[in-house]
Amino acid sequence: MRPFVLAAVTTLLLMPSPPAQSAELRAVWIARDGLGSRARISATLDALAAANVNCVCVNVWSRGYTIHPSDVLARACGVRQDPSYVGRDPLQETLVEAHRRGIEVEAWFEYGFMFGWSGWFAGPNGVGPVLSANPGWIGMDAAGNSQVADGAGGFHTWASHEHPEVRRFLLDLAVETVDRYDVDGIQFDRVRYPSTAWGYDPTTVAAYRAATGQSPPSNANQSAWKRWRADRLSAFHHELRQAIAQRRGTVRVTDAPTVMPGAYDTYLQDWPAWLAAGSLDLVYPQVYRTTASSYVTTLDQQLAYVSTPLRAKVAPGIRAISGTPTAEVLAMVAANRARNLPGHVFWYAEGLSDDLGALLAGPFANPATIPGRPVGWRAAPIAREENDPTTAIAGAWSAASSANASGGAFRVAAPGSAPNDSVTFTLMPGEAGLWRVLANQLYASLRSSAVEHAVTHAAGTELVHVDQGNAVNAGWVQLGEYWLDPARGPCTVRVARSALGEVAADAVALLRSRSTSGAMTRYGAGTHGARGVPELSASGRAALGGTFALQLHATSPSSVALLAIGFQSTALPLAGGLLLVVPAVVIGGTSDARGIASAALTVPFDQNLHGLPIRAQGLVVDASAVDGLSLSAAVALAVY
Repeated sequence: MRPFVLAAVTTLLLMPSPPAQSAELRAVWIARDGLGSRARISATLDALAAANVNCVCVNVWSRGYTIHPSDVLARACGVRQDPSYVGRDPLQETLVEAHRRGIEVEAWFEYGFMFGWSGWFAGPNGVGPVLSANPGWIGMDAAGNSQVADGAGGFHTWASHEHPEVRRFLLDLAVETVDRYDVDGIQFDRVRYPSTAWGYDPTTVAAYRAATGQSPPSNANQSAWKRWRADRLSAFHHELRQAIAQRRGTVRVTDAPTVMPGAYDTYLQDWPAWLAAGSLDLVYPQVYRTTASSYVTTLDQQLAYVSTPLRAKVAPGIRAISGTPTAEVLAMVAANRARNLPGHVFWYAEGLSDDLGALLAGPFANPATIPGRPVGWRAAPIAREENDPTTAIAGAWSAASSANASGGAFRVAAPGSAPNDSVTFTLMPGEAGLWRVLANQLYASLRSSAVEHAVTHAAGTELVHVDQGNAVNAGWVQLGEYWLDPARGPCTVRVARSALGEVAADAVALLRSRSTSGAMTRYGAGTHGARGVPELSASGRAALGGTFALQLHATSPSSVALLAIGFQSTALPLAGGLLLVVPAVVIGGTSDARGIASAALTVPFDQNLHGLPIRAQGLVVDASAVDGLSLSAAVALAVY
């Protein structure tokens, strides 16, 4: 052990620590085995945050499934999610826990064009759900073979790289993720062929003939045939970059290719061309070596393929699993720094755990921002505890303690129907914009299945119900995304007592959302009905391609409720109040048992709609109201 210890000490002494908040990417891949539970995710992120890691790349697409519920996947094959995670959303859980710790999250599409593995929920054909439903999407080699051995007796199945529906499916998966989740990056992997022998499926053959007037040669390594396939992969990456930039320009597009020259010669993966074309913001070549000397040799070989200005976009992948001593990992970090590279990506979280102490003691002693990001991009949450002086407690709430409670303490109310028994948290946002509101949920089987959280924000009050009797909701749960503005007052979260079971009230928090949205505000006044003035709120994202929700509550159960939606305001007398919206469309429905009616609407991704004002007002058929109709105040949304 003595040479190892001396080498480690020498490396630490020679490696200068960066000044506080220097710019350096310190990213770690989190594979499927790190997503088995919310507790596992939290423990992993605790360890990474303590070592000043600032980014995680979380696996969202592998073995033919997404880890998160996906409408794109469902349209393709009738399955919405990897069966291992049904009832959970590991991507959302990771986003909440990572962003609470100031860590960015890249959605890592690990399997890329590899759609199936015979060893994981593979279906009757062993090719996974998407290719089982769409056999015409399957890729082939010149012999008509569609199976690629996995080295363990099973096989992988790749999709046709040239099939337009395959490419559309992958692009749609990425765009859906950006639209629905506050991710910081989209990372693709396996944007490559399994080998040059592939590309002989009917779709690719037809595309090559259409482009060149020739059939693909029998020699899979013929130079023009290789170049055409590689260029078509480059075109896919360019389309990906454009699609993501259209939706949200702050989302990084990255890739983790293999190393040159094999990346091109074996897999037709010309990633230096992707960089040169501006199709990547950062690239993470897999410089997976077990010694620093071999790492440096391979790293310099990679940099030789990239022009000097573009080296600022090369953050090499470091092998940090069993077989790579900590001293060698530290020396690889030092090699990247000596070449002024923007950072490092470690494979992978479980393997890096035994290296974190040495990284913190040396190169990661001080925090670092991610290159191109301002300080505070993922700022610490604004949080309030149940025992904060600004928190208002009304009714019979007992003090209690738990290791799972934020700060160790919380309040609990026995089952009851006293509607005014509540704990109200008050949080002031730091700036006007879209914010994510979180609440720490303390699970117990005897707790209510519908704990009401009333979130008051700039566009009204939304009622969110959380099942505290379901272990899936243990921990920090996102209640929603809301437009907040300090000029309009604080955000409040009121946790109410429930007749359905015990209720726990712990801490709440605000996280600044980096999803795009226009302002959402409330204006005007409503009129009284049987349960007071109906309350209309708008939440979510008022953005091109974004989805916003309208919720109307404080109505009687099973009431006929109408949502008038339009683009112009008015002030026409109606039912003892004012109609505040010129209706372009009216959505009708019936309120549920809680007296809530709601609708979700998606704004088409049409640049002509940018800046469009959308207005809405709720109307409730109510015999106790003037002229049998009660009105809500109106909400206004400015489409961003």
